[in-house]
Amino acid sequence: MTMNINLDLYSGRPNPDWQLPAVVSMQVFSLLNDLGLFKGNLHQPFPGRLGYRGLRVNVGPALSIKYRVPLTLSLSATGSFNHSKLMKELSALAWAADFLGIKGFFDAIQSVIKSLTGRGSGAASGGGAKAAKPTMGPCGFEMLPFDPSPWNQPAFQPTNNCYAYAANQRKSYSSKPQPGIGSGSRFSAITGADVGAAAKRDGAHEVTDCFPDSEKPRCLVALVIWPGEDYHWYRKHPDCWGHKPGGTVARNTDESGAVITNPQTCDRSDYTEFTGYMLLPKGLKVAAS
Repeated sequence: MTMNINLDLYSGRPNPDWQLPAVVSMQVFSLLNDLGLFKGNLHQPFPGRLGYRGLRVNVGPALSIKYRVPLTLSLSATGSFNHSKLMKELSALAWAADFLGIKGFFDAIQSVIKSLTGRGSGAASGGGAKAAKPTMGPCGFEMLPFDPSPWNQPAFQPTNNCYAYAANQRKSYSSKPQPGIGSGSRFSAITGADVGAAAKRDGAHEVTDCFPDSEKPRCLVALVIWPGEDYHWYRKHPDCWGHKPGGTVARNTDESGAVITNPQTCDRSDYTEFTGYMLLPKGLKVAAS
């Protein structure tokens, strides 16, 4: 009687996902059941935002049949339920999972708690029209009109993440594209320097290193980091900056709901480190991990 748990947490990286052993599955199931989470609205839509968005659970057919509960549960972070309380309860069970060899479960729960308690800390000075104009470098680039609709189609939305959006490469990926996969050398640390270097191996340039016209459209992008956790990219459009947090919808607003005119000063929630600007060419090698 095993259970699968997925935390919708990251924009760039794959979300934490585990197949829990039977003994831990039963403990987690009892917790969720005692909290009444298998009643009411079991499939809530997740918010299109940075940071923790919700919890997905597949209890497996054995538990579903034995206890007469639905097979799946999708619990949105914006729902009425107290996710901070749930994560604190889960953290105690996560110790057992780590002891049984399910590494990373406890750390991921702590990351969710950190995201829930620190939400909004990534706001610098707001993302409105008063933000200072960013320094973009001397090279030419193209600004495609902001059009989120193709990215938000069901066939593309789940696996086209911020990196695919930044590169303007909408495809049917099997999983979220990761910087460095296209070149065969993925990033090894969640730092601006390491993720940026991986993107360069895929074909990206610094804003001072120009591409020829044959690489049009050359996209101006910005890279930000959730320290130790994840990365996120923004892309420049004529009147705004667009982005796509993980498998959620593409949008041009920040975490305060303001249209993004400067990614350096907009509200980025947990993604507090601004790395800088880069150019992504038409020929960038984006591939799923």
